[in-house]
Order: sequence, then structure tokens, then C-alpha cells
Amino acid sequence: MNGTGSRTRVIILASTLVTGGAEAIVQAIALGMPGRGIDPTLVCLRAPGEIGERLAGAGIPVRAGLRGRGWGGGALMRLVALLRVRRDAVLLCLDHHDSIALGVAAARIAGLPGRILAVHSTGLWGRSGSFSRSDRLSLGGFSRVVAVADSHRDYLVRKEGIRGDRIVVIHNGVDIKRFRPPSAEERQRARWDLRLETDSYVAVIVAALRPEKNHEMLLRAAARLRREDPRFVLLIAGEGKQAGDLRELAGVLGLGDAVRFLGRRTDIPAVLAAADVSVLCSHPVVETFPLSLLESMACALPVVATSVGSIPEMIEHGREGILIPAGDEDALTAAVAGLGGEPRRRGELGARARMRVEERYSEDLMIDSYARLLGGLDPSKGDSSGIAC
Repeated sequence: MNGTGSRTRVIILASTLVTGGAEAIVQAIALGMPGRGIDPTLVCLRAPGEIGERLAGAGIPVRAGLRGRGWGGGALMRLVALLRVRRDAVLLCLDHHDSIALGVAAARIAGLPGRILAVHSTGLWGRSGSFSRSDRLSLGGFSRVVAVADSHRDYLVRKEGIRGDRIVVIHNGVDIKRFRPPSAEERQRARWDLRLETDSYVAVIVAALRPEKNHEMLLRAAARLRREDPRFVLLIAGEGKQAGDLRELAGVLGLGDAVRFLGRRTDIPAVLAAADVSVLCSHPVVETFPLSLLESMACALPVVATSVGSIPEMIEHGREGILIPAGDEDALTAAVAGLGGEPRRRGELGARARMRVEERYSEDLMIDSYARLLGGLDPSKGDSSGIAC
């Protein structure tokens, strides 16, 4: 609630909301805001996307298609007109390329003083930074910038030139009721559905099939693991432009039924329930605060991950999982093989991983932090700079 007893209004601005980690965070925030005295409206410059449609179905006001076929002045003026009738709102802008400059310009013209940019990347694959030149010219127009980890904040200061006193760190969070340790019955059913033997040793990766995720190294490691342990099976959940190439590589490596390409799945908790260990072996630059790892940890799965991005903040090596150097196939193979022979250690790592998520990275904690930030920038109260999130 704001200082007058009325509810805080927030405009969430995005290009579109297709399925992805950052977009899933937006969904959780939008659905959690009403119960915390905040009324969100989602504005998509393009189509609403799957998540935008889902939010509309849940009763969140959604406006889409403001950009039309081109830039021109039409998109700007349409956004200005929308913001002017909501000038008591706070703007929460996602770091989508076509929403940053447009959002700042429209908010300034419409007179919205509270402007927040939520950043979910630590550089982009194939590019040196997270923002284009035009984006950087607009960064000074935001009252606050949200980073998702301490190392992410350091990156935004060092690489992107954002003042540290304007950055607020809010960790990503996961729904710990949906993602939870499976019962014995749930685990058995999940393995049955995936045609896995009871004694199979199963690794899983949940990630888009893109170059930066380095599935190729994992497939090569899987071939070695299968030769050493005929029980080993790798589950690959996700879709992307590399799907064909990765299937071809699996064939060349002779993996056969040792690898299962599951494609896009909406039942990730069930997929994780079938696994013994979760893997994420990305190259450097990416993995700002990967939601897929939080989901695995919440399900009490031990994690083997490359020590890139903010992952070392999420996982303490040897406590909740095992961290390996990026690109080190031998280390990846050894870590996964080692856990295969140590079910008790897997259980200990997984239990501590679950505890860490409950204490630090739950969805409720994340939404509470956003609510405090947005309430602090409510125009009726002025711009609060002493926000503790």
C-alpha cells in the first residue's frame, strides 16, 4: 500500500513474453504482486507471447502490439498515451532491446518518475556486453536497476557503467511448493514414464539447445560415462536451433538409448524426479542466475555445473554440488561418474541444496523484495533511496 492507503500501480514493459527463465520470473512477480498491495499491468510492444497470454488468463491486465510493424513515432506516442492515464504508476522495464529506450522516453514524456530496469543477462552470447549503444544512452533514465546477484551487480558497474548506488540486488526465486523433493512413488512413476530402468544412473540437463550451453561437451562426456557404466542415461530437456546438430552428434558418438532428447517439457518437476544428478555445463559469459539450477536444487538434486557467471554464489563447491572449470570435459566426466557410485553423498548434497533454496532463493522471498522496491518508488511517497532488498 502507498502512503495514502491506496494500492501501488506498476506497469511491466516488455517486448514479448515467450517461455524463458527471465520471463518466468516476470510471471511469478506479476502473479504475486496483487497479494502484496500492488496492481500490475503488462504492456508488450509486440505479441504478448505464451506467458503474456497466461497472465491475461489469470486476470492480469495485458496490452500488446503497441509497436506495430515499425518504430516511427507511432509506438512511442501509443506508449505515452497509455502511461499518461497511469502516471501514478511505477514503470518496471525488462532488459529487452526494443523496450529500454522506448520505455525511458515514454515515461519521461508521460511524467512517470519511478522507473526501474530489471536486468537478467551478464553479456550476450557473441557480443561483448548486455546492451546496445542506444540502450546505454537510456540507462541513466532509470531510478533503479535490478541485478540478480552480487557478481552481476559488479559486472553492471564495471562493464556497463551503471552507478553502483542505483543498483539493487534481488535474487531469482523458485516456487518451492511446485519444485520439491519427490516421493518414492513420484520418482518411480517418473522413471516409468520415461522408460528408465529402476537401477539406471540418470543425469539431466534442462536448458535451451543453444551454443552457449555447451551440450556438445556433455554428449562427449556421456559417451565416456556410458562406456564405464552401462546404467548411465542422459536426459536432455529443451529445444532450440542446435537440436538437429546435437542429435547428429549423439548418433556419431553411438549413444543410442543412453541419451533421451525430451524436447520442450512443461512438466519439469516430473523430469527432475527421474534424475540422480543435474548438470549445467555452460561456457563463460552466460548464466547470470539460472532458474534451471534453482529448480534442480529445490528438488534436492545434487548439481554438477561449470563455475561461470553467478553460479558460485548459488552453489558452494562440495556442499550443494560440484563446480568444475568451464570447458573441462575430463572434470565433468569425473564429477558425474564420482557421484554415480556415491548415492549417500548425492543425498547429502541434494538435501543441502534444498535447504539453501528455502533459505535464500524462494519465489516468495523474491516477490517480497520486488514489492519493497516498487513500494519505495511509489510516486505518492517519493523516491526512497534506502531500500533494503
